[in-house]
Amino acid sequence: MNPDLLSQLRDIHSAAPVSWWPPAPGWWLLAFLALVMLAWLARRLLLRLRVRRRRKQMLAWIDQLNANIDPRRDPQAYLATLNRIFKLVALRAFPERQCASLSGQAWTDFLIEKMHQSPSAECLMVLASGPYDPAPVFDAEKLTGLTRSWIRQHG
Repeated sequence: MNPDLLSQLRDIHSAAPVSWWPPAPGWWLLAFLALVMLAWLARRLLLRLRVRRRRKQMLAWIDQLNANIDPRRDPQAYLATLNRIFKLVALRAFPERQCASLSGQAWTDFLIEKMHQSPSAECLMVLASGPYDPAPVFDAEKLTGLTRSWIRQHG
C-alpha cells in the first residue's frame, strides 16, 4: 500500500444532526388543517353565541310584554304584540318563505306546520283574529308558552 494514500484518509464520522427547521411538508399541511379546523370551530361557537343571545333577547320581549300589557284589560294589544313576535321570529327563521304577507288562516296554518309540537288550531287562530275581535277569548298562559317554544325552536 502506498503510505501517501493512507495519510489522506479520514476517520469515520457520523452524519450531521437532523435540523428541526424547516419542517417537512406533511407538518405544514397538518398545521394548515389545524388552523382551518380552529377557525371553523371559532366561527361555529360565535354563531351559537349570537343565536343564544338573540333568543334570550326575544324571550325577554315576552317578559316585557307580560309586565306591560295585561291580557284581561287589553287583550287586543296583547294578541297584536304576540302576533308581532311570532311574525318577527318567522321572518328571521324562514327568509325564503313569504311569511310577511301571510294572515288569517294561512298564517295559523303556517305556524302549525312549522311548530314541532302540535298546538290546537283554535289557540293560534286567536292570533290572526283576536286583535280585531272586540272580546277575544284565549288562554294567555298557553299562548305565552307557545310563543316561548316558537322562539326556542326558530328564534
